[in-house]
Amino acid sequence: MHPIHYTVSYRASFKPELPDFFIQKFVNRKNAMILDPFGGRGTTAIQSNLNGFGAVHNDLSPIAGFLGRARRRIPELAELKARLETLELDSRKSSIGAEEFRRLEPFFHERTIHEIQNLKQMHLENADDTALSYIALTALSRLHGHSDGFFSVYSFPQISIMPDAQRRNNAKRGLVPVYKEVKERIWKKMKRDLSQPLNNDFNRAASRNRYLACDARSLDLDTGSIDLIVTSPPFLDKVDYKKDNWMRAWFLGVEDQMDDLPLAIFARLEQWKQFMKEAMIEFGRVLRPGGHAVIEVGEVVSSGEMVFLERELASMLPLQVEGGHIRAVEICINQQEFTKLANCWKVTNNSRGTNTNRCLVFQKS
Repeated sequence: MHPIHYTVSYRASFKPELPDFFIQKFVNRKNAMILDPFGGRGTTAIQSNLNGFGAVHNDLSPIAGFLGRARRRIPELAELKARLETLELDSRKSSIGAEEFRRLEPFFHERTIHEIQNLKQMHLENADDTALSYIALTALSRLHGHSDGFFSVYSFPQISIMPDAQRRNNAKRGLVPVYKEVKERIWKKMKRDLSQPLNNDFNRAASRNRYLACDARSLDLDTGSIDLIVTSPPFLDKVDYKKDNWMRAWFLGVEDQMDDLPLAIFARLEQWKQFMKEAMIEFGRVLRPGGHAVIEVGEVVSSGEMVFLERELASMLPLQVEGGHIRAVEICINQQEFTKLANCWKVTNNSRGTNTNRCLVFQKS
C-alpha cells in the first residue's frame, strides 16, 4: 500500500489492505462517499481517496482529527521542500516555558527542544497553511523513536511514554540526549513517504472529504448519504489514547481538549455492546439503501473467557433504523501476520494479542 498511510504510527490501527478490500468489493458509484466513524489515523479515508472516492473521517480526538485533515491535500515534494527551507527553527531560542522544558528534557537535547517548539508555534499560528500542516504531520511522526531518524534519544515510536519512565530508560542504557536537527529528519521522512507518486485522483477525491468530531452514535450526516462504512471501534479498555499520545497532544496544542474527551473506553462487555448497538443504529441511518457497513473487531478476553466480538454484534441484528433496517450479511476473518513492531508488545503470531481482523458486514435495506 502507499507509504502515505505510514507517515505516523498509531496504536490499534488496521492495515490499509482491509478498507481497500471492502471498497473494491462494495463501492461502484463514481461519487460514492465512504465513512469511518472511529477515524483514528485516517486509514479508511486515505485509502478511499487513493481509490478516487470522497470520505468522511470522524473521531472525537483532536489528534486523530489533525492526522486526517493534514492529508486532505498533499503537496508536491518540491513545494514541501521549498516551504521547509523557509522555516527558521534554529535562529533563536523558543518561548517554551520552564515546566514544559523539564517534561521534554529526558527526550531531547536543549537545541532540539527549541527547534520543535519553534515549529510547533509556527504551525499553530498558520493552521490553514497546507504545506506547513503536512510538515507538522511529519514532525509528529519523528518526535520519539528508537533510531537516529527521530528527534529523541532512544524511546518508543508508537506511544509517548512518561518523562519519568524515559529518565529511567536513559539511566539504564547510559544515554544522554544529543542534538538532532529537526528539519533534516523531517525532509528525509517526507522523501520516503512520497517516494511513490500519488495518483492524479487523490487530491481531487480528498477535496470532497469531511472531518467531524461527533459521538459515533449521533453523526452530523444526512440520512442515506453514505455508501460504505469501514471502521474499527474501541475494543473494551485495551488502549489509553490520552496517556499514550500526550506528547503529540502537546505538540498540537490540544492537551486540555484531550483531558475533557468523553472517549468510548469500557471495562465491561455489556457496556460495550450497548454502545455499539446504538452506534450501529446510527450507522444504519446514514447508509443509503443497499449500502454496507464493515465493523472490524478482534478476539478479546473478558471475565477470563475468549470473546469474539463480531459474534456479539451479529447477535443484535437485524435492527430497525431510520429509512429501513440493517441485517447481517457475512463475517470475514483475516489471519494476521505480525511485524517486528507488534512483537515489541510481546505479541506473537497466533498465541497472544489480537491475531485476527474479524469483520462483521451488514447491509441496509
